[in-house]
Amino acid sequence: MASGSAIGGIGRALSSSNFRQYFYGLLGSTTGFWAYRVALGWQIWELTHSPAWLGGIVFVEVVPMLLLGPIGGTLVDQKGSLIITRTMQACWALLMAGLAAATLAGFAHISFLLVIAFLQGAIAGFSNPGHLALIARVVPRQDLSPAVALQSGVVQCGRFIGPAIAGPLLAAYGPGMVYALVAVAFVAAAINLWFVTTLEPERPGGSRGFRGDFIDGVRYTRDHFAIRTIILYTAAMSFLLRPVVELLPGFADVVFQRGAEGLAWLMMSFGLGSLVSAIHIAARGQTKGLTNMFIVNLVIGAISLLAFGLLPHFWTAMGLTVIIGMSTNTVSIVSQILAQHMVAGHMRARVMSILGTTFRAVPAAGALLQGSAASFFGLATPVLAGSILCILAWMRLVQIARTHDLARKAEEDTSADKPAKVTT
Repeated sequence: MASGSAIGGIGRALSSSNFRQYFYGLLGSTTGFWAYRVALGWQIWELTHSPAWLGGIVFVEVVPMLLLGPIGGTLVDQKGSLIITRTMQACWALLMAGLAAATLAGFAHISFLLVIAFLQGAIAGFSNPGHLALIARVVPRQDLSPAVALQSGVVQCGRFIGPAIAGPLLAAYGPGMVYALVAVAFVAAAINLWFVTTLEPERPGGSRGFRGDFIDGVRYTRDHFAIRTIILYTAAMSFLLRPVVELLPGFADVVFQRGAEGLAWLMMSFGLGSLVSAIHIAARGQTKGLTNMFIVNLVIGAISLLAFGLLPHFWTAMGLTVIIGMSTNTVSIVSQILAQHMVAGHMRARVMSILGTTFRAVPAAGALLQGSAASFFGLATPVLAGSILCILAWMRLVQIARTHDLARKAEEDTSADKPAKVTT
């Protein structure tokens, strides 16, 4: 596939047959994952009608993700990104098949769903750093920026397509059928990964053992000013703004009175905005200017969420959800691109696993807090509080960026991968 100048970095990244193979498999698995999230959220809401449970079930995922994410990153750096990702993809398929069977048989009560959420978080603790490291090992280095954006674009495309598929199926057949189709998607994605090859980087000085390598990764992240700053403010966005996604079942039912189809529309709107941001960054295909993009979109997301909480009208909320999805996903993508370019190759999975918790696990912690608060104060109040706190955090980030020349430090290309071997 030739790269076209009209689509810039997108054409360059997709010109790699290896990346295209990975791209197609990821599209199937992420579409399935977001269909699962819509079905799970609606199933929990039907069982409990509690916003606290919407946040609580997601928080159960975050516990193993937080504990195992950095451990998973260390394991990926030691064993290789491809073997870990293949193994976890197979685990996803088995878990979804079990959930589908239990739901169709009538056994999926709230306690069972808690167990599923915990196991899902455990798998994600290893799968997320695998995917985040894998993307830098399936494309040429000069195409890394658009490839990272396209990886996120695939996730957001799945966020858009998954709810579109799940909504009608939920209304017609219930969550069990959704889970069954998700299991099929994960099986296909697991098979697809066996046709992907990677270049794994050399490890300067060898391994210091699991504990030593783990500590090295934490210290490296802590001591790198630009990486540390990007991670901290991505975490702030994830904790304060992204939990609204987990509360959307409550907004769809209680605030907008639109039911499962309303939830699907809101999720699709969020996914559409996220997809637009990913396509834009991928076509842009460069790191220059990304730090300013990070800062601007952080405040756009906060202001949009503030308006979402203040204007309880469904069609207005849909438009705002597009903007929230676009801005918050821009922050997530830009943080990944900048970290991927700054981190040393042999530290990649460990650093990316820490960053990964900020947009995988941290939103779940925020959802627990905001969901619990919503039980007492209503759904809008914690959303409004989160947006105001994020605006305050943004003001501090602007000061840091000016004082420490963050743009120059974050956009320097300082990493150096030294491929050692092809892994198939």
